[in-house]
Amino acid sequence: MAPSTTQIEEHVSLKLLLNERGNKVLFAEADKDFVDILCSFLTMPLGTVARLIEKESGVGPVTLGCLNSLYHSVANLDDGCFSADGIKQVLLEPINAAEDYCNTLKINIDDTPPTKYLACNRLNCRFNDLTISPFKDQHKCRCGYSCTSPVFLKNSCQGFVVGSVTFFITDNLTVIPNGLDYTRLRLLQEHGIKYPSLVKEIVLKVTKEKVLDLLKHSLFSTSTLTDLFLAKKPSLESSRFFFPDGEITQNLKINMKLVIRKSDGKILFAHGEHQFADMILTFLTIPLGLFARLFGGICSLGSINRLYKSISDFNENKYFMSKEAKNRLVDTGVVDLSFCAQFFKHYGDHNIYTGNIKKMYFLQKFFVKGPVMYVVTDDLVVSPLTPISALDLLNRFETPITDLKEKDVIVGVKEVVSIMMAALTSTAALTNGLAHLLTEV
Repeated sequence: MAPSTTQIEEHVSLKLLLNERGNKVLFAEADKDFVDILCSFLTMPLGTVARLIEKESGVGPVTLGCLNSLYHSVANLDDGCFSADGIKQVLLEPINAAEDYCNTLKINIDDTPPTKYLACNRLNCRFNDLTISPFKDQHKCRCGYSCTSPVFLKNSCQGFVVGSVTFFITDNLTVIPNGLDYTRLRLLQEHGIKYPSLVKEIVLKVTKEKVLDLLKHSLFSTSTLTDLFLAKKPSLESSRFFFPDGEITQNLKINMKLVIRKSDGKILFAHGEHQFADMILTFLTIPLGLFARLFGGICSLGSINRLYKSISDFNENKYFMSKEAKNRLVDTGVVDLSFCAQFFKHYGDHNIYTGNIKKMYFLQKFFVKGPVMYVVTDDLVVSPLTPISALDLLNRFETPITDLKEKDVIVGVKEVVSIMMAALTSTAALTNGLAHLLTEV
């Protein structure tokens, strides 16, 4: 009889340096495996984040602002609401633009099914256009033939950062390469440590479940490592939110009607045409790193902003596997606020070099059908507007008709940005994001 073997759970090593009392992490020391995992957080679309943080783990399920209610409302929408087959699945399991990099990590918590690609079925096509499989019946190659031939892309990526360097990671997930500019001694001095005996070292095996806990803590806490490894629950801190300053000139105008409770100024819900719903559904497709990139200076999100800023400051020639590896992290998604004006009708026109494939083309599609009207609640629950649904909403809020006011507004890019930030930092995305439109109410 063969001897029984015990399966060893996959893990990565992490060394923590604690203060004398052992109740605070000063910083951690890690190699490529752990830093690659941190990098992967930045690549995750918000729809994926919503799904992952509801999973059971050491700290239990958590929710992030209005993100989870938006995600569940998409799951509850009838398939007939969407403009094409596969759109609903793309919103619930959005494509990770760095999927090929994340799949090579020692621990990858993203459970999104691998993307299936279809190529032009014309032999020796000179364009080599690719499309994702949910849209196989709706896309043609530039040569005129349909894209129906399955393609298996060769994965030549090996994570994001180089393996020859070790890294320091502060409590708020600032990642610092260990080099001449930064050493362990310097970090200890910055923490006011005078003697090595005042520091405790522990080496941990970080498992997949712990990585999921790490993601959850990173979204809420600015002392992520301490809260994760020395406490049981994430420290839920109030996020900063400021209405964006400056002029945004993108040409976007969406007409919508707000239903406001006069007694407290709360927007109970808003309704408008399908462009309004598309605008809100777009949020699920935006990578976490893109949110930090666009809004990190005016909106805090736990330790994510610090993580993104430190990674983006890395010398691409010294610390990344390639220039492309850095681009997937810090230039992920779209390069400016035009994604708002376009409602993310496509996932980008990225140059993704994989083998002989030069460019990957995605469809330009609206998410939901028009000219159906849609209603969106303050916590971003999206549903078609019908006389019955409107009445149900009014009954749900138990507000007298005399305490309600309707207001017609025109929403532009500035308002879209504001709603998006409020969606991740509060459970009242419309009230907080559109507060500047309610001054006379």
